Amino acid sequence: MENLKVFIKQKLEIIFLTLFLTAYAFAGISVSLNRFWQFNSFWYDFGIFDETVWELSRFQLPYIEQLNPPNGIVVWGDHLNPSAILLTPFYWITDKPEIILIAQVLFVVASAIVIYKISRKLIKNHFARVALIMSYLGFVGMQNAIYTDVHNIVFAILPLSLTFWAIYEKRWKLYWLFLMLTLGFQETLASVVIGIGIFLIIKDRKLFKIAFTTIILGLLWGIVSTKIIMPAFAGHSYSYNPTIPSNLYNLVTGLFFPASMKLRAIVVAYATFGFMPILSISAAPLIFEHFLERFVFNVAGTRWDLGFHYNVLLSPIMALATLEVLLILQKRKIPNLLITIWAVITIMGVIFIHRFYYHGPLMLATDPIFYQQLKQTDFLNEFAENIPKNGLIMAQNNIASHLTHNSVILLHTNYEDINPDTVALDLRGGQNANDFFPLTEDDANKLAEDLKLDQNYQIIYQKGRQVIFTKK
Repeated sequence: MENLKVFIKQKLEIIFLTLFLTAYAFAGISVSLNRFWQFNSFWYDFGIFDETVWELSRFQLPYIEQLNPPNGIVVWGDHLNPSAILLTPFYWITDKPEIILIAQVLFVVASAIVIYKISRKLIKNHFARVALIMSYLGFVGMQNAIYTDVHNIVFAILPLSLTFWAIYEKRWKLYWLFLMLTLGFQETLASVVIGIGIFLIIKDRKLFKIAFTTIILGLLWGIVSTKIIMPAFAGHSYSYNPTIPSNLYNLVTGLFFPASMKLRAIVVAYATFGFMPILSISAAPLIFEHFLERFVFNVAGTRWDLGFHYNVLLSPIMALATLEVLLILQKRKIPNLLITIWAVITIMGVIFIHRFYYHGPLMLATDPIFYQQLKQTDFLNEFAENIPKNGLIMAQNNIASHLTHNSVILLHTNYEDINPDTVALDLRGGQNANDFFPLTEDDANKLAEDLKLDQNYQIIYQKGRQVIFTKK
């Protein structure tokens, strides 16, 4: 009878998680695609990654014109992501840029399946395993990563989760493979690899040689990539050097303040996993390193809250920390009922944060108004279709994201130096300021006036405030 109960619980667990993962995948794909179709995706960062994968799928070096107009540089001078080669088969299926948005969601869901596979082997409590996966995917930082276009490090969480799987399975050859693939998605992941090495030392001193080699690998990759490889491609020094605080006080305060952004992000991240990661000593360096890199070594406020993609690595790291604590609780024979209570409270917390506190962006998948907005973008599709696809195109951030398989750059005031073949401007008022990035709306209007006076350009399309210039 007891075996039958266990069997039923296991089947119910599998059925529930299968439904949850399927619904999550559909929500993520639906929201991502509709944002793109509504021209709410931006060339930064959708375009730069999509162009990279597209050109690699054509067996070409990924030259990105925007990084050094008009000729461009190989993208690896900006971010070193050779593991993007793994995504090229998607563009052997179709040439539509939407496929990369779908691929990103599939990578996220696949990483959750890997985390679940680890928990199935290690954790006995059914509710705890369900709570772990709901925390992993329900984390608002993860949802925002899916919502805001595509990014290198979002794809990195699949090989990262496979690295954790290889640790628990003691599959060391695969460990090194997955570790290298993780590093290959972005040079900054060197710090995560160093953190994994420290994690291994604390977790099991018998793994010291592997841990030490991991730390050395992370250090070498960080140095070689940012000091040698990337400058060679870029023609200048590394662009994203950390900002080191001048004293200990600035370091400590920089980690938590402004509290409305940094401290709240920390608390919500821990709360999403039922505060269990706080008890993990082995994973603490990984967590600390993550917040240190974002909050102290970076002065950009966009890194300080739960927006964009900057929190996505926290999901696998917090999941790892939670697994470690649950393992210890099991070994100490903590009553299963207490773990179940923790799991239920955690699930309720994830739902509350998602539904009421942060209003997780994937909720848009259930909002009819979100889909109705698609009907209002026909004029933008018409505008994009009328842009000549030959030569170098200069277009706005949201328009350029639909031209990523062409030679395209964003708006620049020094257009005479760049000499684009086509300039496409949508000057309607009330747009998202990001549409004009790196210019302002006023700059874009000034650019249009300059082009009208330029004898080398002519207007080939004009409808309302939308205008396309081409060289004569």
